[in-house]
Amino acid sequence: MKLGAINHIALTVSNLERSEAFYNLLLGFIGYEQAEKTEQLILWASSNGVITISPSNPKSPNQKHDRYSPGLHHLAFSADSREDVDKLYQKLIEMGVEILDPPFEYDYMPGYYAVYFLDPDGIKLELTHIPNWPPEF
Repeated sequence: MKLGAINHIALTVSNLERSEAFYNLLLGFIGYEQAEKTEQLILWASSNGVITISPSNPKSPNQKHDRYSPGLHHLAFSADSREDVDKLYQKLIEMGVEILDPPFEYDYMPGYYAVYFLDPDGIKLELTHIPNWPPEF
């Protein structure tokens, strides 16, 4: 374990069943396996870490995620190749997922190739391939 490594990411969702189907597809595609499921938590794990979803409070006044409010703006996952980005894009289209930006090479850094999309609650997600990433320190 490295000091500062992300241990887990916990997301709150408005509909556990709907989000489970979405995250099963996404996380399964990138190598996570569902490891735990209760009424209050679904957990996926891989050698890269842990991601959980839990139901939101139905009495909360915030029922839709706003990435421009304080909090999470987006979550990006790494892909091994551009082909992985393209394959996930096709699966997302088949599922009717809202695509923000289809696969494209952005000028953030050389070879940065990504697709941007929303989860069922409007959380912005990204799958990106960056050659020679992560850099060695």
